Amino acid sequence: MMEITNIYTAKGEPLPGGVEHKTILTSGDRLQCLYYKVPFNPEKDVMDGAHPHPAEIVYFVLDGEVEVNINGESAILKKGDAMLIPFNAVMGTKALSSTPVETLAVASPNLFRERQKAEEDHNH
Repeated sequence: MMEITNIYTAKGEPLPGGVEHKTILTSGDRLQCLYYKVPFNPEKDVMDGAHPHPAEIVYFVLDGEVEVNINGESAILKKGDAMLIPFNAVMGTKALSSTPVETLAVASPNLFRERQKAEEDHNH
């Protein structure tokens, strides 16, 4: 059975700093697709909140402009750009455009599987 989800109408959860976060699709432990909408904050440093990601990630910019720092190396990504983020890379981001930056991240393995398992157990 095909699973279809609209990134704009899917339910999400707010993160600190006004960031909108949604898990769009998952495939068990293997794969996860995430949507983020990040507001512009001129006082945020690109490494504020930076942390390692225990997955390989394909990172797409759907709208806006964002600085991405991977293991100490920075790049500016714009609408339509994609980047491969290596396994366990320390990643930080900063929105550069005055309008919110929208990104899609496809991660393997699933970054949040343990949290999802706990939620599933709680709901049954």
